[in-house]
Parts: sequence; C-alpha cells; structure tokens
Amino acid sequence: MSSAAQDLWLGGTFLVILGVFHILIWLTLGGEWEGPVSWRKPILFGISTGLTLISIGCFFDRLRPVKFDSWLMRLLSVALVLEVVLITMQQWRGQASHFNHDSLLNTLVEYAMTVLIVIATVLLILITLRTFIYLNTSRDLQVAIRAGMVFLIISCLIGFFILWYGNSQVLAGQDPSKFGNAGVTKFPHGIAIHSLQFFPVLCWLFAKIGQTTPERTRTLQFSSAWMGGLLAYSVLQTLSGRARFDWTIFGGGVFAASMALLIPVVWAVAKRLTANGRNVFLKFRRDESCRPENRPDKA
Repeated sequence: MSSAAQDLWLGGTFLVILGVFHILIWLTLGGEWEGPVSWRKPILFGISTGLTLISIGCFFDRLRPVKFDSWLMRLLSVALVLEVVLITMQQWRGQASHFNHDSLLNTLVEYAMTVLIVIATVLLILITLRTFIYLNTSRDLQVAIRAGMVFLIISCLIGFFILWYGNSQVLAGQDPSKFGNAGVTKFPHGIAIHSLQFFPVLCWLFAKIGQTTPERTRTLQFSSAWMGGLLAYSVLQTLSGRARFDWTIFGGGVFAASMALLIPVVWAVAKRLTANGRNVFLKFRRDESCRPENRPDKA
C-alpha cells in the first residue's frame, strides 16, 4: 500500500472511531439528535467522512501514480479531519457549527470549515478525473467507482449551495434548512453522498450471487441511472419548495421514471437467483440419486 493510501486509511479510521465514540457519548449523556446543536453532527460527519476517506484509500493505488500523490492525499485527509474536528469542537462548546455568526470565534470556525471543504472538493474532483483516465480494475468495478465519485462531487457542490443559501436565510431571519415552503435542502445532498460506498458494495453483492462481469456492468449502469433519476427528483422537490413526497404530477412522473430504471436490475438479480436455486436443487437431486440405497441396481 502506498503512503498516500495509508494516509487516507489513517484519516478515515480516525474519523470513524471519533464518530463511534460520540455514539457512546450520546447514549451515556443523552441529548438532542436533531437540531443545530446535537450529537448527530459529530457522529454522522465523523462516520460519513471517515468512510469516504477509507473508500478512496481502497482504490487509490489502482490509479496511475502522480509525483505529489503522498502530499495531496495527506492534504485531503488533514482537511477533512480538521473539518470534522471543528464540528465536534462546536458541539462540545454547545455552539452550532454551521450558519453561526454569533461571535468572532464562531464566524472564524465556519469560515475555516468552508476553506477546508473547498480544498477537499478540489482534490476530490482531481481524483474523480483520474478515475476516468486510468483505473486498473475490472470493468464493473470501474463503473462502480466512477459513478460513486461523480455522485460524491455532485453532493459536495450541493453542499456549497446549501451553505450559501443557508447563510442568506439566516441573514433574513429564516430557517436555513428549508427552501421555500417545505423544501428540504439536505434531501438531494443526502441522496448522493454515500454512492462511493453504495455502488462498490452493490458490485460485490452482484458478484456474490454469481453474475458475470458483463452482467454486473449492465446492472451497475442501470443502478447509476436510477440514482441519477432519484437525485433529479430530489432536486426538483427541493427547488419547488415541496417536502420529499409532496408530489405533483410532474414530480411523481420523475420519481416513477427513476424507479422504472430499477426494473432491469431487479430482473437480472431475480434471474440469477432463480438459476442459482435451480442449480442447488439439481445438485441435491444428483447427490440423492448417487446414494447407494437409491441406486437402481440396489432394487
């Protein structure tokens, strides 16, 4: 494992442990789960960001090496670790980590987090571009990793919109988490953010049930299209100022179209599972017929 991948694993492992530690804190001390000051933030940011770093570390050595890889990945790890540490610090201080300009320190913390996430996003974009240039894996895993990175970048860009919009809402004395009457700004952000874990795990599951590489590639392509449709639906609902499932005819149509993209995936999986079940049954019948007491010459 290269030093760059090791740094990604180290930073990711630290953040996952930090998130799990705060689960124990929350279970021990109690307190709010939702809201701007809650244990949810260090828990979810820690585990989510940690898994992202670990996921990149899993495939990073499959990319074509670049001279400054070790420094760039160390910078990515440090930037994301510091961001989560600042969020965690604010929780322990009893202060909101986002949209909080009540004091000079709180303002500086938010500005620092913004700079850190900008640095991280630029580096993530560079990694995404490199996955499309060269990625030394099987075709199906290439689709999974590339789709996961693209959706991760989209999620980051949505995060910047949430930050900009939320701050403008705070200045206007409005709820920073709502768009319009009932739009949930975190809805599209949450849809895409864990695609880098979702698609490779899906690829592994497809392999476990016995799909061939071409079959896995096709089902992953349809799964990526489904995710894209679901993301489009979430953006539409949010920008329309509607709650997640407050459907209009058009919104319902977009949702139905995205779900229809799962039909080939379900069909392919069902077909493979049916074949597996038939093979198991035939093997059982064959084994039964080979038993001495079941042989025809024993009659």
